[in-house]
Amino acid sequence: MISSAETAIVLLENFPELSPALQVPAVRQSMYRQLDCFALFTRSAAEKGRLALLKHCFEVADRLVRQGDAYLTRAMENVYLHCLHLDGSTYGNQLARQLMPTRLYQLYQYPHTNMLP
Repeated sequence: MISSAETAIVLLENFPELSPALQVPAVRQSMYRQLDCFALFTRSAAEKGRLALLKHCFEVADRLVRQGDAYLTRAMENVYLHCLHLDGSTYGNQLARQLMPTRLYQLYQYPHTNMLP
C-alpha cells in the first residue's frame, strides 16, 4: 500500500523531471499540490502529443489509485482527475479513453462531488 506521504517519492521515481516543481517548499509539504503538479505535467504531455509519456502518467496515476491508502485514493479522484481538464475537447476525451487503464477511466468519467476526507 502506498501511503499519502509517499506520493512525491512515487512521482519522482517515475518522473525525475518533476523534481524542481515538487521541491518547492509549499508543494513538498502538500500532497494536494503534488497531485496538482502531476496533473499539469500529464496535461502538458497530452497537449504536446507525447503519447508514450501520457500513457505512463496514466499508468502511474492508476497505480496510485489502486495501491494508495484511502486518503491518497480520494485525493487522486478529487484533485488529480479533476485538474486534468482533458475533457474540454474531443481529442482529450479520445486520449483518455484510449490510453487510461480501465479503472482510472471509470473514475475519470464519474462526476465527483465528494468532499475530501
